[in-house]
Amino acid sequence: MKLMRYSRKHEPGALSRLGVMVGHNLVADLRAGYALYLVDVVRNPKGRELAAIYMPPYIAQFLHMGEAAWLALGDAFTYLDSLAQNSPGASGLGGEQLFIPLDECRLYAPLRPSKLIAIGRNYPGYTQNPGKQGGKVPAGFIKTLSSITGPGRDILKPRACKELDCETELAIVIGKKCKHVREEDAYDVIAGYTIVNDITARDVGRLEREGGHLFLGKTHDTFAPMGPWMATRDFIPEPMHLRITTRVNGETRQDGNTRDMIWSIPQLVAYMSQITLMPGDVIATGSPGGGGLANPDWLLKAGDVIEAEVEGIGVLRNAVVDEPAA
Repeated sequence: MKLMRYSRKHEPGALSRLGVMVGHNLVADLRAGYALYLVDVVRNPKGRELAAIYMPPYIAQFLHMGEAAWLALGDAFTYLDSLAQNSPGASGLGGEQLFIPLDECRLYAPLRPSKLIAIGRNYPGYTQNPGKQGGKVPAGFIKTLSSITGPGRDILKPRACKELDCETELAIVIGKKCKHVREEDAYDVIAGYTIVNDITARDVGRLEREGGHLFLGKTHDTFAPMGPWMATRDFIPEPMHLRITTRVNGETRQDGNTRDMIWSIPQLVAYMSQITLMPGDVIATGSPGGGGLANPDWLLKAGDVIEAEVEGIGVLRNAVVDEPAA
């Protein structure tokens, strides 16, 4: 399943809600659809109330409810997928349109995690660059929540930045509260996967490293586009064998595969779970070589359109614009 936060394009963000992809690129309203299922099929008179609990507007809220929410999602998806094929114009109990074509939707970043952990230097193509050699443990850092932006939103190029770069990454979504997870149990705590585009101000980062640590070079506003949705774990049976590509204005800038990771998904989860991981937390697993590190002519400028693609999940598109004057 592909879970998303969405609204109609003309609706305010306050009306965004939880949706699931059904049929041929239709987005189904999970709360309204589950309420209809409970009332009309299960004959539960409290269907509206239960649907409001189990199908909240945020994916992290859904994940916090655990197994009961997943069971409800399974019932809702089966019902809505069938209904979309037979009655694509169906309405909910309150007259809501249950199915909206994807191209009529505005999508939001699927997660607002308590932690967005990014992994660096996790592919051989990246560590071949001067000064980028790998270490004895995964190289991790935090990207701030203000750096997260959704699909279709603009990436702001800071006025102080002359060398902007991007890196497509497979991102893990944690599904349950956990700590000290063993490698062999890692997939049990994963809810699904999404795409993170790790935006970097290379020149700002170099200045910061002179002081010892990198911060603003990775965490300016909009420096972590995420989306376009979360693909559930069962939808991605082999996450360690997915093609990763980045295109800028249609030109390929990165082309790699998750099988080349230095630190595998189970190893990353085991290592990072030395701190408590919460439902909805995200671990971006690193990026193959390429981009501006490989070719300075590939550094980003205003007007560039980036397509960050991970096999099996989809394409995350964002454009670059110059940050407006204060």
